[in-house]
Amino acid sequence: MNRSQRAILASRAAIAIAATIAGLAHAEDAPTPGGLQLEEVLVTATKRSESLQSVPVSVTALTAGVLERGNTRELGDLVKLSPGLTISYDSQPGNFAISMRGIGTFSNGIAVESDVAVVVDDVPYGFQAAAFQDLIDVDRVEVLRGPQSTLFGKSAIAGVLNIVTAAPTHEWTGKASVLATNDSEKRGSFTVSGPLSDTVRVRLTVSDSDYDGNVKNITTGRKVNGSSGLTATGKIEWTPTDNLTFSLAPRFNRNESTCCASPLTSLTPGLFYQGEPGFPASTVLAGIPIGPGNHYIRNDTRPAGGDTKTTGATGRVDYHFDDGSFMKGHSFSSITSIDHWRMFDYQDIDGLDAPFLLGFPVSAPSGINSGAAIRGYFHEKSYTQEFRLTSPDDTRLRYVTGLWFARNDLDRYLGRGPVLQQASYLAKTSNENYAVFANATYDLTEKFGLVAGLRFNKQKIDYTFDNYNVTPNAHFGGANQENSVTGKGGIQYKWTPDIMTFATYSTGYKGQAYDLVSTFNARVASHMPVPHETAKNYEVGLKSSLFDRRVYFDLTLFHSDFYGFQTSVTQTLPDGTFLTSLNSVGHLKTQGVEVDTAAKVTTNFQLNGSLAYTEATVAEFPNGPCYNNPSQTLAQGCYVDATNSKVQDLKGKPLNNVPKFKFNVGGEYDQPLGSLPFTGFATFAYRWQGRVNYSLSQDPRTFQGSYGIADFGVGINDNNGHYKVTAFIDNAFDKNYATGIGNGPAGFNAPGVIPLGTSWRPARDSFRYFGARIDVSF
Repeated sequence: MNRSQRAILASRAAIAIAATIAGLAHAEDAPTPGGLQLEEVLVTATKRSESLQSVPVSVTALTAGVLERGNTRELGDLVKLSPGLTISYDSQPGNFAISMRGIGTFSNGIAVESDVAVVVDDVPYGFQAAAFQDLIDVDRVEVLRGPQSTLFGKSAIAGVLNIVTAAPTHEWTGKASVLATNDSEKRGSFTVSGPLSDTVRVRLTVSDSDYDGNVKNITTGRKVNGSSGLTATGKIEWTPTDNLTFSLAPRFNRNESTCCASPLTSLTPGLFYQGEPGFPASTVLAGIPIGPGNHYIRNDTRPAGGDTKTTGATGRVDYHFDDGSFMKGHSFSSITSIDHWRMFDYQDIDGLDAPFLLGFPVSAPSGINSGAAIRGYFHEKSYTQEFRLTSPDDTRLRYVTGLWFARNDLDRYLGRGPVLQQASYLAKTSNENYAVFANATYDLTEKFGLVAGLRFNKQKIDYTFDNYNVTPNAHFGGANQENSVTGKGGIQYKWTPDIMTFATYSTGYKGQAYDLVSTFNARVASHMPVPHETAKNYEVGLKSSLFDRRVYFDLTLFHSDFYGFQTSVTQTLPDGTFLTSLNSVGHLKTQGVEVDTAAKVTTNFQLNGSLAYTEATVAEFPNGPCYNNPSQTLAQGCYVDATNSKVQDLKGKPLNNVPKFKFNVGGEYDQPLGSLPFTGFATFAYRWQGRVNYSLSQDPRTFQGSYGIADFGVGINDNNGHYKVTAFIDNAFDKNYATGIGNGPAGFNAPGVIPLGTSWRPARDSFRYFGARIDVSF
């Protein structure tokens, strides 16, 4: 963005916010009936506890009440409550990706960092795929949008999901919850918390879940596209003195997922699998009602998914300097974590229950009595250490500064075959990061303040890659290191005690990467590593509390430029195999508007909502990918480059999986039931998003139109707070929608016929379902 464009953006933002302030200031003077107030929300977006309405950051805070009302059970459910958040799903859970404002890394390789960091109790996941598990005992989720590299490091170039779990209580409490649905989802959990002595407190939460799925495998008679898992977390806190606290938080998760089935939604009639006359589509796909909304497949093995296990723990020491110290009011924290994540993944890549390899290839059949599949594993070990110093809250200069160290060791084995795009490799990578950071706010006056932050990071990264699919085995290796500096600067102004505006400029950085996937060879190795990714971000925002805190209204306007964006581009081969290669996109830009609001309408009625308008486009990518064209002719705008690859100039094209407009609104109405010892309640939630394309190549067959999803619930609450019963219906109007759409005939073809086909990945709530939940507290 040049100087004139920034000036136009700034002027428009100033006009919009000035007009909004004028209206809000007038509204603030209006009388407040009944003194109704929303609960004040505290967040740790700046690594210190502050009011949501005073933090100069675009953040959506999802409290425990909002999460419970929305039946939020796992990480993927958060997209229903935060419209600036998007999740891209792939053929197995190791390749899922989280995006903010349209920016997120999609890669099948282990040596590519994420763009969005997932942080739980101040500890980031070392590998983003490990974060896709059940959310239990969560007190708050903070969705921080835009580059957060200064405080949260280089894997936060596009944003942060900051998850805060509940702390041990000073009195004994407990809670048990069960949930069941008509489509066979079952969940149960319990929490117990309290003091073991005057100085020791503990908390334990265990959760078990099981969901068969919403796709039927005709061959086995079993459902897929579901998961089952067991999660356990614990916390123990010891406070030997008033100003010293030790804590230990062990964790365990086991999950078995059949997440990634892609049923066919269209296919040209009269085709044969891989052109083999003995395997016509009419036979090998018998019983599958191919068409929109199809949720049937035929697989002789588990279709696709992964079995994971996570173990780890966080140790923490917090010391608060007393009034007699020269560091009066300061706090020092040491946070140490260790985690080990493992996943065994699988995929039936032919998507059939027929032994097609008996006749493949047609010219010289292999005679192997089976189909083709992928088997592999991921291992990840991570260690982090942070030392942090936090200043007092009641001074003009408030700051956080610290030191950071992290080491991640990852390895990935993949075997694909025994015939059909054979591959066998073992990739290993390690990265170490050392950083020093500081973030501060200085009040020049009671109303006007400065915001500044700086981070210096040193990264070391190495890899080895062994290709077992060639003779002799090919071995590659390498190492690199790089330093980076990111920062943040801005101003904030308090027009009234309850209305604040801010303007900030921040930068982001994500380190070098290696493309460690099945297409890795000597040519790819010679071009490694893929260069780092950087970002520049401009924000103007408003935070307001109105009508004596009956209404929260937050508004942010943003413009971001990303340079050297790292992303994998998927190619569908004629035999139906998906291959990816890592690209460095020259320049992306994203800009838009974000709104978060909440209102206490009456004593019994509360609303919350969010809105995101996002324009995410390619500014420079002259050699972008072309989509699969079954006629074998060049698609419009594509050409063949010097390497004989089909490419196109994607300048000005929208990014994939980024709807321009998304919003959600939800609420709860409580009604006392006369003399009965209960309170009745009703809840609703509605979310809507605009048209979206799931392919960066702008494939016209992977567009999805706009849609809206409505959820409703009713129930009763015991007036003493001992139990709660809820009945709910999700996707009440049965609106089918996809989390991804594929273009390709899935390996089917026939002589003289142009084969066409599409498939989709249905979400958990792509079909209407209903259920009940019981919560018991003691």
